[in-house]
Amino acid sequence: MNILFIRRCVAYLIDILLLFIILAPASVLGEKLLGLTPQTHRQVWFAVVFSFSIPAWFYFILSDHSNSGATFGKRFLHLRVALINGDRLSFLRSFSRTAIKLLPWEMVHIFGFALADQLGNTWQSAGLITANILILIYLGIAFATKGQRSLHDLVVGSQVFIK
Repeated sequence: MNILFIRRCVAYLIDILLLFIILAPASVLGEKLLGLTPQTHRQVWFAVVFSFSIPAWFYFILSDHSNSGATFGKRFLHLRVALINGDRLSFLRSFSRTAIKLLPWEMVHIFGFALADQLGNTWQSAGLITANILILIYLGIAFATKGQRSLHDLVVGSQVFIK
């Protein structure tokens, strides 16, 4: 197995763990301070969007667009994302890369929470299964490119490099 693929997967796991360690307590504290207790699936979805999704999007967009081209996980593992020619990602490319990368995550939030009361079990399951299939496609592409690119990289013309 290619070392870049493994490092890239580990970097992403580090980033997700870091975000969860910071955002979960902040979310609980914020709900307590504001006296909010999400009751319905839709309220849980709103809480997830404001407490996790929006901060995570900012984290990935700003990190990929930064001069280092790296999240904390990528920096820790000496990786960076850039255009294929080595140039820094523009804000729009970084936004697009993040949107595609986090699409499965957001699909889980939407089908698992936002639409849970409105969809039958079949549609909810189909949405969740589709999200998981997308994850497998992303991983398959990254594996096939020896860790250099995944679907979000192919779309925006980026690549992950070892520093």
